[in-house]
Amino acid sequence: MSQTPRAPGAKLRVAFRRVAIGCLLLGGAVAAASADPGASPVSDPRFADFFEANCCYCHDESEKSGGLDLTTLVFDPDDATSMKLWAMAFDRVESGEMPPQEESSLEPAERSGFVSGFERFLHEESAKRQEEFGRVRARRLNRVEFENTLQDLLGVDLPIRDLLPEDASQDGFDNIADSQQISRHLLEKYLEGIDLALDEAFRRAETPFPEYTLDLKPEQVVQNKAKRINGRGPHSYQGRALSFLTNGSYQGRLEPTTVDRDGWYRITIRARAHKAPPGRGVWTQVRTGEVWGKAPTLYWAGYFEATNRARDFVMETWMQAGHKLEVQPGDRTLKSVTVKRLETDKSVFESDFPAVAMEAIKLERINKGMDQQQIQRRLFSDLRLRKGRLVSSKPREDLRRLMLRFSRIAYRRVVDESEIAAHLDFAQGRLDAGAPLLSALKSGYRALLTSPRFLYFTEFPGELDGYSLASRLSYFLWSSTPDVTLLSLAHRGKLSDPEVLSEQVDRMLDDPRSAAFVENFAATWLNLKEIDFTNPDTNLYPEFDQVLKHSMLDETHAFLTELIRENHSVTHLIDSDFAMLNERLARHYGIDRAKVSGRGFRKVRLKPSDHRGGILCQGSVLKVTANGTTTSPVVRGVWLQERILGEPISPPPDDVPAVEPDIRGATTIRDELEKHRSSKACMGCHKKIDPPGFALESYDVIGGWRENYRVLGKKGRWWAKGPAVRPGYRLATGERFNDLEGFKALVLKRPERVARNLLHQVLTYATGATIEFADRREIDQIVERLATDDYGFRSLLHASVKSRIFQSK
Repeated sequence: MSQTPRAPGAKLRVAFRRVAIGCLLLGGAVAAASADPGASPVSDPRFADFFEANCCYCHDESEKSGGLDLTTLVFDPDDATSMKLWAMAFDRVESGEMPPQEESSLEPAERSGFVSGFERFLHEESAKRQEEFGRVRARRLNRVEFENTLQDLLGVDLPIRDLLPEDASQDGFDNIADSQQISRHLLEKYLEGIDLALDEAFRRAETPFPEYTLDLKPEQVVQNKAKRINGRGPHSYQGRALSFLTNGSYQGRLEPTTVDRDGWYRITIRARAHKAPPGRGVWTQVRTGEVWGKAPTLYWAGYFEATNRARDFVMETWMQAGHKLEVQPGDRTLKSVTVKRLETDKSVFESDFPAVAMEAIKLERINKGMDQQQIQRRLFSDLRLRKGRLVSSKPREDLRRLMLRFSRIAYRRVVDESEIAAHLDFAQGRLDAGAPLLSALKSGYRALLTSPRFLYFTEFPGELDGYSLASRLSYFLWSSTPDVTLLSLAHRGKLSDPEVLSEQVDRMLDDPRSAAFVENFAATWLNLKEIDFTNPDTNLYPEFDQVLKHSMLDETHAFLTELIRENHSVTHLIDSDFAMLNERLARHYGIDRAKVSGRGFRKVRLKPSDHRGGILCQGSVLKVTANGTTTSPVVRGVWLQERILGEPISPPPDDVPAVEPDIRGATTIRDELEKHRSSKACMGCHKKIDPPGFALESYDVIGGWRENYRVLGKKGRWWAKGPAVRPGYRLATGERFNDLEGFKALVLKRPERVARNLLHQVLTYATGATIEFADRREIDQIVERLATDDYGFRSLLHASVKSRIFQSK
């Protein structure tokens, strides 16, 4: 869970905000002129006979098969939903799915002629709209990009995103221009974040960073009942502070670590395992908060595996004033001890109850932004700050010069003075009214940051200019503003050179900041942002814990990073002969833990009996595609078809009830779905959804391998072995498979399908716009070229950046 900084003491300027909100609303409301909807293709002489003979007998006003009436469906190129439906109709005919073979005598030549003509028609109509308005409408910074941009621009390290509401999603992504609504409330929150960051930047420019270091020995953090201090803290044993896994809340509270100021802190814990099970360590979680029942929210700081050898474990986290550390074992598979016994039975320390034994704790306040001199240069350039005042012999001239300089950094492009005239007049008015230069400059910067030029991407229909290309590339791979190198290349007109662009893509991917792409892309593409949407039932899955959950996320990030770094084929998303694991995950997956040694995640070679390989078998994906109690082939099947194979699935009809698994074990989900598929309205989609869903049934709610379902035991407590899992099925093509390995083999017969979908997902994320029909031809060409490089992931990213789709508005 993330934390929001406390509001600064400076009062927010209400009148200024009203003006700023008005400017942003006017600047952000880009309304494309809407053309009159065209006549339906059903009545178009070029296609009317085909639709009448092959489609309308099921998709007319009376039948409406699948809820679709082609005879009244308007063709409107300006309406994304309309274009999506007609594209879907095209896809169904091209694939041979429609009209159904058993109900049609359509000749191949007739189908081919229709497909060719209708593709040309849809492509031309889609291309016309792109030429006039561009693919991407008015796109603004989402909450993650907004936070990163303010941090990089102003040199501050405040967490700001939680001030803003969640961004709306479209096709899973939260940066799509068409879904970005603007409201007064949202703009108020953006301005609140701007004020917070500006106030902090100017404060840090004026005052040195407050250093703080706290070194603690075990005796300073352990419980001392005699003195009534450090309640619920670790226990003293042989000169170490021992924290056990217990049935109590807030055990392992380190009272002396309470901080008096919001900020980033580096935590260093020297620790070893105490009474660890044979061949294992003690996985330990570190959280922050008030650590009291009156304020139960705790924030994740990190985790580590304590082993028999003492080591320093380092993590960095944001802490609010008044918060402290809680350190305790976080592995629910370890043996736990009751608080009562721990408090009364000293033999616990010599028994087989594992604990983390801390030998030293260090807490340091750190600055993750610019230092004081760097912030001063960013805000004041060559002017000196003396006793809280900017020294200037020509304040009006310096105000103009500094605001123009700052605007070029904030707006990510060259800015003419006329473009900021209104903002400059506002700041100079403050100066003329007697405000000090420092105050007038801060007001001017605030005015600049309220402009749509900061919050929105500046792009015009057609090919992007160098600055727009630099921004698109930077927000794609770093989720933040372009650096000096990119802006310099843009200024010199070099960035559009294919070789230079390729060099920059490699430079950016090799930079640690590219972790933002891996994490943010995976969060939206794979839906990992919903990892906390459900909590596994503790009776059915008692082994689940937060260490395991964070290990799952880290596994996926490490795996994607490895694919990009080594340019592995994107078919590794379906299957791979290696996994990126730590000991906790290896044990959870039933993989030989001896393969995983040392700190962090290691590349582990897999054998068939490990039942792993690829994205599909990773705990993070398997958890977000299940609820906390059961798995559903429908949910997982839809996820796999849409996110991995690129097959959009229509929502079920309103009058069709959902399939509910029976956790008592009386019937299996397969039995329920067999009844469900007997409905003609459901069969069309379920023949696509169910095969991958059944293939994944060998994995439970938390990604563990299973041969039987878990069901609730007697009286609803704990779990018992239920019906056997049957993962075999057949594809819509009739091809059969017995398990997930067989399903993977069938999917990998068409590797271009996996590559095409990933390219589709990457370009959607990179540009902030969904793929349109006019983009399809270029995507097909890119996929064809990627085949010569075995569809390498890094090659795919390069090809994406070089595409017309990426380099056009």
